[in-house]
Amino acid sequence: MPAVSVIIPTNRSREVLERCLQSIAGQDCDPREIEVIVVFNGMTVVPQWDRGAWPFCLITDHIDEPHIGAAKNVALDRARGEWLVLLNDDVLADSDFLSAHVAAHRQLGQPAMVVGRSIWRRYDDETVFDRMIQTTSMIFFYDQMQPHAWYNFRHAWNLNLSLPRRCCESVRFETALRPVYFDDLEWAFRMEREHGLRVWYEPQALLLHDHRYTLDSYLTREGHLGRMAVLLWQCNPDCFRAIYETDLDEAYLDYCREFVRHEGRREEELLTQLSRISTRPAGELAPTPDRQDELVRLLYLTHLPLKRLAFRRGVLSAVEAAATPEAAQTNLCPA
Repeated sequence: MPAVSVIIPTNRSREVLERCLQSIAGQDCDPREIEVIVVFNGMTVVPQWDRGAWPFCLITDHIDEPHIGAAKNVALDRARGEWLVLLNDDVLADSDFLSAHVAAHRQLGQPAMVVGRSIWRRYDDETVFDRMIQTTSMIFFYDQMQPHAWYNFRHAWNLNLSLPRRCCESVRFETALRPVYFDDLEWAFRMEREHGLRVWYEPQALLLHDHRYTLDSYLTREGHLGRMAVLLWQCNPDCFRAIYETDLDEAYLDYCREFVRHEGRREEELLTQLSRISTRPAGELAPTPDRQDELVRLLYLTHLPLKRLAFRRGVLSAVEAAATPEAAQTNLCPA
């Protein structure tokens, strides 16, 4: 029986997944102690792999629809290891990555979700926006975390997370959250509530996250998050409240409408200015690293109205779509 089951849902290219698998093949632990479960989801043509070409046990499966939570449930059903490690397909793990996860669990002496450190890839043509993503809380909030400390479910990011497999026997990913977003946090919320598992930050479990955003793709993501937040409210209101400290009721929707009306008046100017600055080479931002950090922080604060506009528009669009005759039986905002 393997010690570690690595779970990777994927619908990206073969090349992306192969780089991830190569980094797992380079781990400093015995490969016979590792099984890797890859679940393809939403791909019309599922790549064929020579499973015997890898030093670890490679298990592949697939589902037809693009659904990351359902893909992870398939992997959970097939996993045999004492420890589960959940990864994105666009990450590259350091050679002691799995060892660091297992060591953290053994040292803690209690069941926990261990989140490792995930750093963004640095690009040769790095832009100001790349630097903002790398060093602020735009996607994750590692910049606010202390090493070897406890955190709540909101830090249980599945691009770099491990936990005892036995704790997953009664907790599966919520299949109503499709195709992506909030599946990890909602699952971790129930893991925390039902099993008392908290999140331990172990920076030694290090990987590189090779996923590049632009301002446009980032704001598009925020709109998707807003739409998925409505589904989160529908399937687990308590989790929604724990994240956003509000109900998704008419009062909140009125607040979203007023925010969009008020902040939308200066959106074009703010977006134009931020777009112009964010595409510049990062090295041109300021002459010294300290000054660069100061300006990146200022740009982070400047971008927040755009982030919130995109999210709240996403919320409103999902609620409005649910109010159409075709969705009349779907109650997205229960009293």
